[in-house]
Amino acid sequence: MKKTIKFLVALGLGSVLFYFVIRRAGLGTVKEASSLFFSSSGLIIVAITLLIALVGVIRWKVVLGCQGEKRKISELLGIWVIGYSIDYLTPVSLFGGEALRVYLTGKTLGINWEKSFSSVIIDKILDGTFHLIFIVAGVAVFLSYGDFPEIWIFWIVVFTVLALTVVLTLFYSRAIGKKSILLLILGLFGLEKAQVKATKNGEFIFNTEGNVMRFFSPRQAFFWKGVLLSFLRHALIYLRAFVLILLLVGTMEPIKAIAVQGLAYLSLLLPLPAGLGGLEAISAFGFETLHFGFEKGTVFGMTWRAADLAICFLGIFFGIKITLKLFKLRIFNFIDKLFKRGEGRRL
Repeated sequence: MKKTIKFLVALGLGSVLFYFVIRRAGLGTVKEASSLFFSSSGLIIVAITLLIALVGVIRWKVVLGCQGEKRKISELLGIWVIGYSIDYLTPVSLFGGEALRVYLTGKTLGINWEKSFSSVIIDKILDGTFHLIFIVAGVAVFLSYGDFPEIWIFWIVVFTVLALTVVLTLFYSRAIGKKSILLLILGLFGLEKAQVKATKNGEFIFNTEGNVMRFFSPRQAFFWKGVLLSFLRHALIYLRAFVLILLLVGTMEPIKAIAVQGLAYLSLLLPLPAGLGGLEAISAFGFETLHFGFEKGTVFGMTWRAADLAICFLGIFFGIKITLKLFKLRIFNFIDKLFKRGEGRRL
């Protein structure tokens, strides 16, 4: 119930923000975004978006592979898309998409919880790393062209970037040095490793951390594969931003595209469903500062979201497919139990 209320509040706030952006930009921007998305140029944007998703699935395959789970892309695609869709549409539900991905991985592929959970954590850390890199690069480029409208917005951005940098730096320094992060956190609360291991999920927690730490080893080829695939994924997102700017403005702006991508990443840190309102607001503001025009920035935000929602529609398809598969498994298990009971009575 609480999650539903949070989602509705976030959706309401996003809708209000979206209304004010459209009110300033004009309803013509909605029509322009629709015309762009449902054109041959829109197909290019959707094709790049599908490539972005595919690289994400391949990276997850590599992560699972380093844990001894050799899986086909076709086996992982549906689960990854479902997790992405939930994560994108309900960001107020912390780790909603990730938890569902772990659950479906265990239920449909038979991968144990430790491996599936650690693989999802590794996936998020790699994505978070490159999100931060592109945010820093984007904000740096943006500030060379103009400033944020209010000083408090600037300081919120600085604080967010610094907080993420500290967290990731701490993680990588301990992971590469093979030092437990859990022990550091437990020490802050005055707890001992034995105390946690004695709990119901203690062993699971430490084994999961061990799997995560094992991946982040610069001496291993799978680590660099994960890094390169992460870079490729975010480079494709940059390409999408670059092409969108080219289609909207009519000029090639490779440097400014970095700023736009960084700002788009910042907007998606807000807990708004599909970045509703926040993506349009920051894109419009960024475009205006970069001398592209407020209206064009609004169209950019709506088209960017439309492309991501195309993946979410795929998520609905795969969700129905996997739900039917799980339902069949339950039916077969139920029938199997009935037969066993019948045989037991005969004996």
